[in-house]
Amino acid sequence: MKIFYFGSVCSQDVFNKTVEKSKIKPSASAQSFESALIKGFSENTDIDITVASAESIAMFPGGNRIYLKKRIDLLTENCSANIISAINLPLIKQINHADGAVRLFKKWEKENRNIKEKCVLVYGLYPQVVNKLQKACRKHNCKIFALITDIPSTMFTYTKSNNILKALFADSYRKKAVLIQDKFDGYIYLTEKMEEKVAPGKPYIVVETIADTNVFDKTERVEKSYPPAIMYAGALYKKYGVDMIVEAFENVKNNCELWLFGSGDYEDEISQKAKQNPKIKFFGRVSREDVLIKEKEATLLLNIRDPEELYTRYSFPSKMIEYMLSGTPVLTTKLSGIPNEYYSYCYLVNERNIINIAEQIDNILSDGKNNITSVGNKAREFVIREKNCNVQANKIAGFLKRNV
Repeated sequence: MKIFYFGSVCSQDVFNKTVEKSKIKPSASAQSFESALIKGFSENTDIDITVASAESIAMFPGGNRIYLKKRIDLLTENCSANIISAINLPLIKQINHADGAVRLFKKWEKENRNIKEKCVLVYGLYPQVVNKLQKACRKHNCKIFALITDIPSTMFTYTKSNNILKALFADSYRKKAVLIQDKFDGYIYLTEKMEEKVAPGKPYIVVETIADTNVFDKTERVEKSYPPAIMYAGALYKKYGVDMIVEAFENVKNNCELWLFGSGDYEDEISQKAKQNPKIKFFGRVSREDVLIKEKEATLLLNIRDPEELYTRYSFPSKMIEYMLSGTPVLTTKLSGIPNEYYSYCYLVNERNIINIAEQIDNILSDGKNNITSVGNKAREFVIREKNCNVQANKIAGFLKRNV
């Protein structure tokens, strides 16, 4: 089967440099997800994938480059990405990416015009590009599928921007994405509930995650920290329960530390808390490699999102997989976006309140090193066995084949 894939993935080396040198950082979760997907596809001998990419980088000067050069990035041993050139400024960038993607598609379609088993797969909804690709696919009678990781109607609604231009851009982007969301031939969703919000009745499958099971292979062997560390890494938003994590930690009786990594609307308050309490360690946004090492050093990893929040129905926390692959156990709330099978391999929050969470952390820390280690190891084995990139990419490939 031939697949023309459009996304935002680039080589990990380039991505790391962009994170290091840019004021506004690109999404590490998107880069990880796409990289794992491409790896899975490229290892399937029945799949021939061509990758076109609008590299993920903030508009200049938030991003470190004003001109994005056309280039080829090696993603795996046998798969490269065609990075589309663009001037990294508002409107111009979107037009450049759309025109570049369609040019690459037309070339690919011409080369494969006699192949019946072929399709286009788009990661996310980049309105300017997707609109043109949808039209080109209809013209050439080629089916187009979407891999949806965020509900279009809720894009950019997690935080409020004080910048009027940014707010207007986000609103325009969201409206355009909603207009095109139901114009695909099929969908890959992260949660079951997404289907009812995006394109009810159209063909779909649910693939909540794609795990690169080798992600920790290059990290050095580490010992567990002492005193024990409770850790959260990701977006530091109150919406994600980070304030509750901090307040719960302040009620934990065991001798331990709280490690916090990332950025968001709660980071200023975390900085103040860290100054007042030396057991609260705020690391800010650091390299992914440093986060991976710390996840292995930690004793317990936290995902304390509010199950009553509407967004939890339509999202699978990408950090959950990274957490589980670390071999360090996870304490999580029960969210409708996480399938029940995961909860056999995690500690589960019974009641989401400060006192209960603190008591559960104390109980876990008092459970004994061997028991805690066993929970983490079983979670790691589950993800490696059931959610690796080959298994998940093959599931997607099977869906595409059935619907072309």
